[in-house]
Amino acid sequence: MFLKFILKKSLSIFFSIIKIFIRKKNYIIIQSYNPYSYSENSKYLFEYMSRHQSHKFKIYWNTNSKIISNFLKKKNLNYINIKKNPLKFLYIFLSAKIIIDSGTKFLDFLGLASSDLKVLKICIYHGGGPKLMPISKKITKERQKNIQDHKAFNFINFPSSFVKNKCQKNFDLDVNKVLSLGYPRCDQFFKKKKKKIFKYITGHDKHNSKVILYTPTWRGYKYSFPLNYMKGINYNNLNNFLKKNDLFFFYSCHPNQKNKNIPLKFSRIKFINIKKLPFYDTNEFLNEVDLLLNDYSASSTDFVILKKPQIFFIPDYKRYDNHQGFLDNYKKNLIGPEVNSMTGLKKKILKYSNSPKEYNNEFRLKIKNYTKKYYNLSIKNSSKLLKDFVVSKLDY
Repeated sequence: MFLKFILKKSLSIFFSIIKIFIRKKNYIIIQSYNPYSYSENSKYLFEYMSRHQSHKFKIYWNTNSKIISNFLKKKNLNYINIKKNPLKFLYIFLSAKIIIDSGTKFLDFLGLASSDLKVLKICIYHGGGPKLMPISKKITKERQKNIQDHKAFNFINFPSSFVKNKCQKNFDLDVNKVLSLGYPRCDQFFKKKKKKIFKYITGHDKHNSKVILYTPTWRGYKYSFPLNYMKGINYNNLNNFLKKNDLFFFYSCHPNQKNKNIPLKFSRIKFINIKKLPFYDTNEFLNEVDLLLNDYSASSTDFVILKKPQIFFIPDYKRYDNHQGFLDNYKKNLIGPEVNSMTGLKKKILKYSNSPKEYNNEFRLKIKNYTKKYYNLSIKNSSKLLKDFVVSKLDY
């Protein structure tokens, strides 16, 4: 460990000297929360800015994946990959004026970006909804680190004024550092999109089958696969129910959560293994989903724009609230029914998958209040707004 520390420190000093001789250019580097994933707000902003690229700037996607690199190369899109071409990576990285991320940690090779005041760091964010709080309500090292990660950015974008103002206070951010320009990943919900993710995951077409998606969020404590805590849960029984009613039940696990004790090898219950599906994008899939099962995930905020039914299963509400906290009273603002048992889940699935209008009529007021707080529906081209903002900062 000591030798590794010395090596990193030596390399950091070496490249700190090298970068003095490299002139800054109008290069922008963007990445997702994981260098092996091509998804999130970053993907949509990158593709939009690549389509509208001019002599004013050049944007590069950062990845460590060979598959993603080959995909971008075929699409004639700019990218850097330290594993594939370290010299190109170093040159672009040291020349870049702006680094963009959808997570709360930006590309910081050997700590060179965080120590460089000439590099603007912009977070376009990935979460949304009432759960947007610093980790842990108590003053802990974990919470302090989370706050410091946010403060390391020059600018952070949020999906609504309400969220922006709340997070500005909760993360103790400079008021001039916070933006409210919507989410690029949500632009697609205001226009028709091709449906292709079902086939990408399964290898075959959806046909007339209806799709349920379960998106349990990350917990900052040890916890099994949340659905395992549902009263009467029986995956064989659930699979038969889904098959009988021509339904597919897809589920994902948060990248930071260990995938233990999850239901596998069922014909109608499908695990979305993000590690094996680098091009999987939740928001693209939401266009094909008929019903969302959720707990505290930000996918609720995105899905509400589509006005499709949602069901909630929150077995650890008190524990999550004590550890994580919410911007608002989560239970009072649920934009769908809460279920506690498999019997209740099956009833609600049949009810709302067959009658989405009934769901919208039942939760109309809650949906209206929710979107007013958590997503500014007047923003239908977040990508353009963010692109204009980013480009305006190149001449700082």
